[in-house]
Amino acid sequence: MAATILVVDDDDPVRVMLARLLRTHGYTVLQAAHANEARAVLASQPVDLVVSDIVMPGESGIELRRAMLEQFPELPFILISGYSAEGPAEFAARTPHTVFVQKPFAAEQFLALVEATLAAGR
Repeated sequence: MAATILVVDDDDPVRVMLARLLRTHGYTVLQAAHANEARAVLASQPVDLVVSDIVMPGESGIELRRAMLEQFPELPFILISGYSAEGPAEFAARTPHTVFVQKPFAAEQFLALVEATLAAGR
């Protein structure tokens, strides 16, 4: 059965592009435009991986990850951002099941990271 991935990004074109890329590689993809929407999705159905932008209005991807650690400690997260990598990379390095990737990234690099992150979580 295909892994289910939740893509969280307030930038509609980026979110749709990531979702399309993942779908074409056999994943089931859910989408959320912000952290509150992501929480609703996570409360309603199981997912195998969350891919979240960091900089979003309201709650950031890092804040969402912190909150989800309490509820879903084993759920892997890939945090993405086009802004400074230093803080997010440090956060990911010390947070279980969390990976950071800097934008822009190649599709092949992203897909390999998704596959590795899912494999590590199994």
